[in-house]
Amino acid sequence: MTFILHPTLAADTVFVAKSGGVQILMMDDARYFWVILVPETEAQELHDLDSQIAASLWAIIHNFGRALKQHCNADKINSAAIGNIVPQLHFHIIARHHGDTDWPNPVWGHGQPVPMANAQKAARLAVAQSWAGNV
Repeated sequence: MTFILHPTLAADTVFVAKSGGVQILMMDDARYFWVILVPETEAQELHDLDSQIAASLWAIIHNFGRALKQHCNADKINSAAIGNIVPQLHFHIIARHHGDTDWPNPVWGHGQPVPMANAQKAARLAVAQSWAGNV
């Protein structure tokens, strides 16, 4: 099987790293430090993952959730695998703050993404890659 990233995810994200059969991506949205994890599998639901990829995914979720909370001084980390619009299994981890534009609502369906400036994108990418090295 050749893994192909869903076109919507490919268009909206920046590749960070790959770890344990999971692609780590960063959403190109200046409003939030937002990571998306995509297992390189045909599974469409979390419960369909084989145990090895599920363990890798959980380790990355745990590591990135903790890192985002600390790095961003986040009030809340939103973590979800919804997949109603993009059917390819993917998992969101988003640093949220009480004062952000969508608080307390979910970020999905609210406002328009604000593409990151090159300097912000490079800085976030470097941080996210350093976290990926710890998985």
